Amino acid sequence: MEKQDFPLDSVCFKLGKVYRNVQRYYENNLQSFGLTPVQYFVIMNLYRHDGMKFKDLANALSIEGPTLTGLIDRMERAGFLERRGDPEDRRSVLVYLTDKGKLIGPKIHNLASQLDEKLKAQFSDQDFELFLDILDRIEVPEN
Repeated sequence: MEKQDFPLDSVCFKLGKVYRNVQRYYENNLQSFGLTPVQYFVIMNLYRHDGMKFKDLANALSIEGPTLTGLIDRMERAGFLERRGDPEDRRSVLVYLTDKGKLIGPKIHNLASQLDEKLKAQFSDQDFELFLDILDRIEVPEN
């Protein structure tokens, strides 16, 4: 492939650029709380639905079980959450916020809505709704 053939205007390249900018926004805003962006999303999911089943949390975050295990291990050591057995299914594990996790939730929960407002300001209301609809319809093939 020639240097000039690299598709800088491709959908994937543009989505990657947006992703990196969003990631940077969260990194910059979460640094003072000692959280990474993915840890933020764990806390926000549990803030809304405390006591989630491990597999439901993995699905909500679109990550694999082994990846979530390491993430939960680190967050548990940091005191943000804890695992408990599911009283209805001994094979399942439920994940709960600790008091520390519950305290940090209100301090960080507006980050997503603040970013949404900044993004929304760049579009008309109609274009923003169309943008959200298109994002909802995107399905990336595995291969």
